[in-house]
Formats: sequence, structure tokens, C-alpha cells
Amino acid sequence: MSISGDGGFLFTAMEMATAAQHGIGVVAVVFSDGAYGNVKRIQQQAFNNRTIASDLRNPDFVKLGESFGIAAERVKSPEELGAAISRGIARGGPMLIDCPVGELPDPWSLVQVPRNRPRKA
Repeated sequence: MSISGDGGFLFTAMEMATAAQHGIGVVAVVFSDGAYGNVKRIQQQAFNNRTIASDLRNPDFVKLGESFGIAAERVKSPEELGAAISRGIARGGPMLIDCPVGELPDPWSLVQVPRNRPRKA
């Protein structure tokens, strides 16, 4: 399983060619929102809704997967995603699943990072 956003996936999308060539059974799930989502949200929050270089012009991910000769599909719900993942795993070869999403909430408020050093008095 590979789970990524569209921006992260596009950094290494050509590795799907390697998976196809060698029959590597990776199921790649791409959550596509058309942006570097976290970067865009941070820019909006920090710079009065102004953004730069955070929107993406994505390919059709299903057609991209098919162009490598691998199974590919687009899903529209969590139930469809679960079923597609199961099909991909059962298939044994590489598969690309495009999962379009809207703007996602800020995950950073949920992450608690412990302090490395005690505070000085």
C-alpha cells in the first residue's frame, strides 16, 4: 500500500512504470485535492488567504495508471475505496486508485510533539 496526496504522488508517479515492469503488487491510493493541501492551508492562514505555487494541474490519474498498463480506478466514497483496495490486493499486480477529496481539515492541531528539553526557569 502506498497512500499519498496528489502532490506527493506526483513527485514519484513514474515509479508506477517500475511496478508495472516488475509486477510489483503495490496498491497506490492518491487522495487528490488539486493542491499541496497542507502548504496551501498554511499560506491561507498565515498570509490573509494569499497563496502561491500551491495549486496543482493534475493529470487524469486513472488514465495515467492505464497508460502504464496497470489497473486503475476512481472512487467516490469510503465504501468504494475499501472495495477497490481489496480488489487491488487480491489482484496481486500494481493498481492506482484515485480518490478525489475536497479541502481537508488541519491535522497539525492533532499532533502533540513532546518537548526535547525541560524549560529553563
